[in-house]
Amino acid sequence: MKILLSKNIKTTLTTSFMSSLIYACTMPFMIIYLAKHTPTGTAGIIVILNVAVSFLAGIIGGYLADNHQRKRILFVFQTLYAVGLLTIVFNLSGLLAHINWLVVGYFICGAAYNFYTPAYSAVVLDSTTRENRKKVYQYEYWIFNLSMAIGASIGGFAFKNYLLPLFIGAVIMQLIVTLFLQMNLRYENKIMDRKDTKVIRHLFSTYAKVAKDRRWLMFVVGMALYQAAEFTMGTYTGVRLSKEFDMIHLFNIAIDGVRMLSVLQVINTLLVVFLTFLLTRITAGLKEKYVVFFGLLIYVTGYGVMATANSITLLVPIMVVVTIGELVATPLLSAREVDLIPDDKQASYLSFSGLSFQFAQLVAGFALTLGGFVSAFYISVYIIVLGVIGVLFVSISLYHRKHQKTNPEATSRI
Repeated sequence: MKILLSKNIKTTLTTSFMSSLIYACTMPFMIIYLAKHTPTGTAGIIVILNVAVSFLAGIIGGYLADNHQRKRILFVFQTLYAVGLLTIVFNLSGLLAHINWLVVGYFICGAAYNFYTPAYSAVVLDSTTRENRKKVYQYEYWIFNLSMAIGASIGGFAFKNYLLPLFIGAVIMQLIVTLFLQMNLRYENKIMDRKDTKVIRHLFSTYAKVAKDRRWLMFVVGMALYQAAEFTMGTYTGVRLSKEFDMIHLFNIAIDGVRMLSVLQVINTLLVVFLTFLLTRITAGLKEKYVVFFGLLIYVTGYGVMATANSITLLVPIMVVVTIGELVATPLLSAREVDLIPDDKQASYLSFSGLSFQFAQLVAGFALTLGGFVSAFYISVYIIVLGVIGVLFVSISLYHRKHQKTNPEATSRI
């Protein structure tokens, strides 16, 4: 049966592609840039502080998205994201030459993204139906990975010689994306009436109710721990490759550590683009919980081993295996996550879920700081152990319901 997609879904998927592309060709390379222009371990501290700022922004963003018009929130904070990129442009051009301005721009980007992401996620959820939801999230996953591959390719090859033009282009594209979404999105959400007029108290009471859902809490923590394995690719592993990888030549193109990182990301995404729907069909007849468990186990183990590898003959095969694990598990998790969310707390639950992203960045940022004091082997162990714990948490929260005391509203939707 053919699945028809509404204009809102097409608009949000297009916006998702462009936004992810902007992120992929800029932000991961800021970490490498900061690592080169600050003392050892400082870049890791900056990443951790950025995670803290983003964490608070995500909390507030989820609250705003449940209590205000989401389309307006998207406009305000997507514009602020452009301001953050522009601040980085001013630093790279010498107008605001001190490195602190670059850090400020980096923080603004992190905060703005997390202010608007809960609203965006809620818009996507509202725009889907039970019939097309799984397909829409599959498309979103596919589009995200395609944009990340293209962005990583652009950023990796522009990093050394064209960093300023790259960020100028990102500012222009971000403004275009913001206007495109506002012009094409036909959406207005219902705002729940509330008796509590004290914003801060209401914010905390909202998230206190979400946090009492122990099953959801375990799921979010588990996601954070296993996702941290991949995030170390852009923090610890990326910085280590930029310093330790011996340059090679492929087809007369010089491949240093930064470009090797881009090559790996491109391989990851090309596999996603070409294999997502094929692997979905292949695993369709298998038991879901085993597909998810072993897929994630391969995923975290592969990224952990990659933290110590310096040879292209080892890095590339590991990336292939890691991607297969990711492909069979992630779309299933995305669809399953939505089923756990009560209708009247969509943005709050999605925002709380988004905290897994911040916590994962925190774990990955700590790996970068820790890497200044211990060998790559111990970082690899750190990634794998935490990742396996995360896989267990996710599996238990999703597939062992009778052992969990869950939110009754969430349970009734499964």
